[in-house]
Amino acid sequence: MAEPLQFDLDPAKIVALDALALHCGKRREDLAAQADEDMLAIEQQNLDAVREGLDDLAAGRVVPHEEITPLIRALRRLA
Repeated sequence: MAEPLQFDLDPAKIVALDALALHCGKRREDLAAQADEDMLAIEQQNLDAVREGLDDLAAGRVVPHEEITPLIRALRRLA
């Protein structure tokens, strides 16, 4: 079961949240809950990516800077 949580919002953010809720036909609380879920998912993805990078580093699965720099420059010229 969900546990209530209170926090303060800047008045401008409340106005924006209410406008978005009205536009979407949803309640302010539902949008805030969805934003919370989305933020937690994004933060978990970021943590997972950092852990993966650290695991790669520890296992030696890296490309030295002097090898990757010319590749990046070449890709920029193609863009």
